[in-house]
Amino acid sequence: MKRRKVNMENMNDHAVGIDIGEKESVATYMSPSGDVIEQFAFPMNPEGYKEFREKIPSETRIAFEASGMAYVVFNKLKSLGYESITVAHPKMISWIVKSKRKNDHVDSVKLAKLHLVNMIPESHLLSEEDRIFRDLLIQRAKLGQEVSSMKTSIISYLKREGLFDSLPESSENFSDKRRKAMESIRFNNDKDVVFKTMLNRLKFLEDQIPPLEERIKSRARESEDVILLMTIPGIDYYLASLLSSYIGDVHRFPSESKLASFFGIVPSNRDSSSITRRGHMSKEGASTARWALSIAVDTVKIRNKPIMEYYDHQKERTVSGKLAHVLTMRKLIRMIYFMLSNGKSWKYENVMLTERKVSDLEDD
Repeated sequence: MKRRKVNMENMNDHAVGIDIGEKESVATYMSPSGDVIEQFAFPMNPEGYKEFREKIPSETRIAFEASGMAYVVFNKLKSLGYESITVAHPKMISWIVKSKRKNDHVDSVKLAKLHLVNMIPESHLLSEEDRIFRDLLIQRAKLGQEVSSMKTSIISYLKREGLFDSLPESSENFSDKRRKAMESIRFNNDKDVVFKTMLNRLKFLEDQIPPLEERIKSRARESEDVILLMTIPGIDYYLASLLSSYIGDVHRFPSESKLASFFGIVPSNRDSSSITRRGHMSKEGASTARWALSIAVDTVKIRNKPIMEYYDHQKERTVSGKLAHVLTMRKLIRMIYFMLSNGKSWKYENVMLTERKVSDLEDD
C-alpha cells in the first residue's frame, strides 16, 4: 500500500483546529507534543475574532474544514496576520476521521492533531477574482437550464391547447417567426394572462444572459488554457471557460487519473482485506464540472470521428451507452490533461475552425 509522506518541517510548531459553526466556532490550541493548551468557543463576529487573536499567536498553524463559510474565515484570519492556514478537504478528511455523531469540541481536537503531523488533505481555494468568475459561469449555466425549462413549459402548454402544430414551419421551436406567432395568439379568456406571463418570464430570463456572456468572453480572451481548450471542435468559449475554471492550474494534479478523480469519473472503491470491489462512478467533486464534461463529450464526439469511433467501440464492448459515455469522458479528460500540461492544441484540431472561434471571441 502506498504510504503518505509526512512533511517534518512544521512538526515543532503549535497548531489550532477550528470546527466552524454559523454562529459559533470551537478552537483547540495544541502544543507540538500533542497536549491541549486551551479549547474555547468563540462567536463568529468581530468580538469573537478579537478573542481568537488574543489567545492564538500569529505564527500558529491553523486548520479548519472547507464549508460555506471557509472563504469568510480564511480571509478574516489572513487580515488578522495569520499566514499558515490550511483548509481541509471535507470528503477526504471524513475518510481519515470518522465520527459517529457531530461533536464540535472533538472535531476541533482531531483537526489540530492531524495538522500537527501534516496529515490534513488540503482543499483548493480560489482567489477572489477566480471565485467571481466561477460565479459568473455557474449563473450562466443556471440561466440556461431555466430558459430550457421555460421553453419546454411553453411548448407543452401550446400542445395541450392544440395550437403547437399551427405554428409556422421552422427548424427551431423558438425562431423569430415562431415567437411572433406565439405573441399573436389570443384565447380571449384568462388563458391570455397565463400564456403572456410564460412568454414574459422567458424574455426576462433570456435578457439576463448577455451581460454574463460579455464578462465571460472578456475573461476567456485572456486565458491561454481556455484558448487551448477551444481548439477542440465542439467546445466553445463557455464550455472551455467552465472546464478551465474547475481544473485551475493543471499541475496541481500529479496525473490524469487524479484529474479524473476530481471530476468524479473514476469507479468507487471498497477495499476489505485482500478483496477490492469496484463500484459505479464515484460522482465526487463538483456536479457542475461533471455536467460540463458530459456536455463536452456529447458535442465533441459528433464533430470528431476518432472520438465517435471510440464511443461506439466502448458501447459495443460494454453493451451500455451510459458506460460508454463515462469512458469517453475519461478519454477526453486524459487528452485535456495532456493538452494543458504540455501547452499543446487538440490532436485533431481544425485550425480554421479554431481561428474562427477565437476571432468571434475577439470581435465581441
